Amino acid sequence: MPTLKYWALVCLLILGINVSYGQEKKSNKLKPWIAPVGLSLGGLAFYNQAAHDRQVSWHHENYHGFQSSADDFLQYSPTLIQIGARILGANAKHKGKEQLGIFMLGTGIYVVTTQGLKRIINETRPNGGEHSFPSGHTATAFFGATVLAKELGKEYPWLAITGYTLATGTAYLRLANHEHWLSDVLVGAGIGIASAELAYCIYPKLKQHFSSKQAFQWEPKIAPNYYAASFSYHF
Repeated sequence: MPTLKYWALVCLLILGINVSYGQEKKSNKLKPWIAPVGLSLGGLAFYNQAAHDRQVSWHHENYHGFQSSADDFLQYSPTLIQIGARILGANAKHKGKEQLGIFMLGTGIYVVTTQGLKRIINETRPNGGEHSFPSGHTATAFFGATVLAKELGKEYPWLAITGYTLATGTAYLRLANHEHWLSDVLVGAGIGIASAELAYCIYPKLKQHFSSKQAFQWEPKIAPNYYAASFSYHF
């Protein structure tokens, strides 16, 4: 298979799996986990020297000298779309406070997971840098795209498609910039999606647990340049 077609197929695979995943289907509890498991297994399958050598050849033939910082901003675009849609009055699945709580919990999960794996595995990047595996940019993008799809995808399916398209673009730019191996972005995408799913599973249980303890209070806070939360406990 020609190299360029091979990579185009991989990118379309990422997009296709996740767009179909973005349409919430309650009939099978396992369906939301097909995409992250499939992407992660695919990433592990490409985690070998032969795949790395082929990617180096592909990059030299198609993107030698290419450099772009667009992926540094594009990774946040699905989340920014969600915030913008909320401001414009879009009908989301959860109210603002619950949505922010889910977002913060999921962000904590994928950040700890990606940064932990980066330092444990310490894979060398294609450009010679450190901490390649997995891709944090890709995890951020696909986490945001998954939250966007779950919150607004049912009412506005085109937003879910847009979010996953932008996330896929982020992953592709990480490859084109020679910052990551294909295995890095595939596993990063899987982690991002899985983190969102875990947050939606765990948050209601946490909320129920803490709401039963009247002495415990917490309040999410959002500002233009940070997310935070305040906690208090009254004896």
